[in-house]
Amino acid sequence: MNWENGEYRPQQARAEARKERLVEAALALFAEKGFHAATTKDIAASAGVATGSFYRYFRDKKAVFLACMHRSEERIMGGVAALARRMEQDRVPLARELDRLVRFTVEAHREVRGFHREVLQLLIADADVAALARERETRVRAWLARLLAVRREQLRVDDVEAAAALTLDVLEEAAHRAVIFEADLREAGLDEERLLRNVVDMLRRYLLADPPPGGP
Repeated sequence: MNWENGEYRPQQARAEARKERLVEAALALFAEKGFHAATTKDIAASAGVATGSFYRYFRDKKAVFLACMHRSEERIMGGVAALARRMEQDRVPLARELDRLVRFTVEAHREVRGFHREVLQLLIADADVAALARERETRVRAWLARLLAVRREQLRVDDVEAAAALTLDVLEEAAHRAVIFEADLREAGLDEERLLRNVVDMLRRYLLADPPPGGP
């Protein structure tokens, strides 16, 4: 048996497809019910497999939750990579890239809004979830640092690594405000579009040597 971190790595296509159904079902149920309320029985039933079959692929509920975190990151980073390729092909200035990047981050969170909320709740309580989240942040920071480094002539900042870390913090906070805590945003008298315009403007003023006067 090929197990890694409580997750079975099947070799056959049919088994892999069944495992992916379990992950997709778990992702939806965690988003709908939350980690603690969703059960392995619920996940198996939603995936159309017997409960016993769940344990052929995952040691327990947390193992499938971590698998959902991996799948969510793969989708987001795959989208980021595709966005980066399009921007490179179109020779998009960094000022416009920042606008696209902010909005892409928000939409990526919106696609799995409920699941992201569960991840945030478990970050403090569960060391494995926190460790996986830190690994993800490390990879995204490295990608942002590369994005900035190849456009160094456009930057006003000297420390690209620090700039990447701060940019990531801003992107994550903006996405959380706009998507996960949107009620708090409304209570503050803001709407999503107003928030995002100001986030983009802030990043441009911080990063760029010659920021545009405003607008995307």
